[in-house]
Amino acid sequence: MNKYLLTTILSLLSFCFYSQDFKSDNVRYQTISWNDFFKKLDHNPKLFYYDIRSEAERNDSIKAAPYNQGKIKGAIETDFADFAKYYPEYLKHKNDTIYLYCSHSKRSRYLAKQLRDSSFLHVVNINGGLSYFNTLSEREMPYKNKYYTNSLKYKLASPSDFTKALKDKNCQIVDVRPDSLYYGKANIEKANSFGNIRSALHIPYNKIKDNLKLLDKNKTILLLDNECTLSPIAGNYLIEKGYKTSVLLFGIDNLIRTIPTNDRPFLKTKYQMILPEELINLSKKKNTIIIDVRTQAEYNSTSKEGWKNVGKLKNAVSIPLQILSKEKMAAYNGKKIVIYDMMMKEDVYEFAKHLNEFGINDFKILVGGINQLKEGIYDYQKTDLKNLLD
Repeated sequence: MNKYLLTTILSLLSFCFYSQDFKSDNVRYQTISWNDFFKKLDHNPKLFYYDIRSEAERNDSIKAAPYNQGKIKGAIETDFADFAKYYPEYLKHKNDTIYLYCSHSKRSRYLAKQLRDSSFLHVVNINGGLSYFNTLSEREMPYKNKYYTNSLKYKLASPSDFTKALKDKNCQIVDVRPDSLYYGKANIEKANSFGNIRSALHIPYNKIKDNLKLLDKNKTILLLDNECTLSPIAGNYLIEKGYKTSVLLFGIDNLIRTIPTNDRPFLKTKYQMILPEELINLSKKKNTIIIDVRTQAEYNSTSKEGWKNVGKLKNAVSIPLQILSKEKMAAYNGKKIVIYDMMMKEDVYEFAKHLNEFGINDFKILVGGINQLKEGIYDYQKTDLKNLLD
């Protein structure tokens, strides 16, 4: 076995879930969309394609519930985290074209690059992974019924499924977050920022069994929470009790990350949140100020933690959370403010909270930060987003 390859891949495991490097896309390896992959698979059922997630992920039994997303039929099953064991499986097709997928196309990108560096001839990463696959509607993903399967008791609902459910009289939407999250009183500001679905019935997940009389067995019960960590628990329980149940994949967070502001009047978040696509026109206006809330080193891409060096937005000014003050913000009175970080972590919400405390309420948070912007460019081919990057 190539020892360099193994050592490199194992070292990547410590941070591969937190960053994504697109520099090798269509340079060291090829990339492909799910639809284009399935078109090829339809034409040639003998393609070699690998599911490189863990066994628990593939079996829908991983404790991190949002990662239970089913799998693609016919994939060669390996495990990125146990590369030494499965390396012979890759070697069988060293001279063939092989396709790789995981949950978010982060692990598959790393593995694609390393296999190419180890003289594999034709390696292709499937963009977006299963997370993106499952976010697509049936119209956008016509191959789902043919090639997809899962072991889940409940049905996974995409954002598109959710918006349809809002108008469906045969669907009952239930918010299963505990009171602290539902009413925005948790200790972590990010957890308080997701807002509420106006028409949803609120029953905390741990009180479902005491409130079954509020649920209609003749309807589909669609469950949601912030990030799909609690609704699967309630979903499995309701299935056992004979209810037809769906769970919103990645929760309210998925609605915020995929649906433009004007298309989600049903959701009022604590802070205004806009997609990268919505920032394009806003950034062209003279009175818009874009603020980078990361550390100065991250803003300048000189962080000792290399995975944090992901660049910055064009014309952004640096105001790290650590030095934020009312006096610093006074220079931007009357401006349309947009704040962002690398991947929409806690600091950007704390920054937002302080702005409110300063009496500044007219600002927006860039959904997903730089990471989501780059995913849009490289995974989903939204090339106009490149104009936002410095």
